[in-house]
Amino acid sequence: MKGRKLNYLAVLILVVSAIGWLGSCDKIEQPYTEKIEGPVDTATCPVPDFPTVTVLKKRVLLEDYTGHKCVNCPAAALTAHNLKEIHGDQLVVLAVHAGFFAKPSTSGSYINDYRTEAGTAWDDFFGIGLVGNPNGMVNRTGYSLNHIIPPASWGAKINDALATDPLVDLQMINEYDAAERKLCTHIKTRFISSIDRNLKLIVVLTESGIISAQKNNDAEAGIVPEILDYEHNHMLRAAITSTWGNQVAVKGVVNPESVVKSYKYILPASFNADNCTAIAFVYDDDTEEVLQAVEVPVVE
Repeated sequence: MKGRKLNYLAVLILVVSAIGWLGSCDKIEQPYTEKIEGPVDTATCPVPDFPTVTVLKKRVLLEDYTGHKCVNCPAAALTAHNLKEIHGDQLVVLAVHAGFFAKPSTSGSYINDYRTEAGTAWDDFFGIGLVGNPNGMVNRTGYSLNHIIPPASWGAKINDALATDPLVDLQMINEYDAAERKLCTHIKTRFISSIDRNLKLIVVLTESGIISAQKNNDAEAGIVPEILDYEHNHMLRAAITSTWGNQVAVKGVVNPESVVKSYKYILPASFNADNCTAIAFVYDDDTEEVLQAVEVPVVE
């Protein structure tokens, strides 16, 4: 069960590491597609036909754990932005507001609460808040002792991940009904080769262009000591699946060529649909490693 936290020894090693930071498989012979829908009535969210993929593309998930009271976090967000400029759609950025620095104030400029149930659960499980912000993960690799990565190391880790061949391919099709604020998101997981692993799919909603106060101590990132009109981007707003996702492959069971899952989500009135994207990623439920990710705007 994913509710567990890191053990004491792991946390101790991570803290010590944080101090230091501060200084070929057989092809499936008879491919077939299994359509497995998520918690949605497909009469209201009919499953579309996915186009054929002609070029495989590896995409990497960068999770930036942050908070509006974290003075070093704007510089980390700038690092993530610059890496996104370099790698384009091969880098999926997810800003997770969780932990001590994400707690809202009872009054003043920091009353907004950008924490989410999923973000808090991940922060607890991976122990990032115990090490401090800003820190993050690249494809959640290295768990359970070497998964927390400082911003200065994000670029190298991303390059390493992009140098590996994808084991699965992800496609996403979003259909948005503005009148109902209803998002139907459909994700196709295609297995490049047979995979004998327990794999799960997580789908989340993010929003960019959120103007809200942010503590800051880096002049390159903005006004010091706080930016009252800071633009928060790639912010995790909600998990569309459950926190730890839905099964797409089971160890010991021959997986199909592909699996399609569909989900319906009603955007809250406070979310700007034009600035929202859906992110999906498949990960190994035993090692936590993210194998593939994809990001598509809600409104295209």
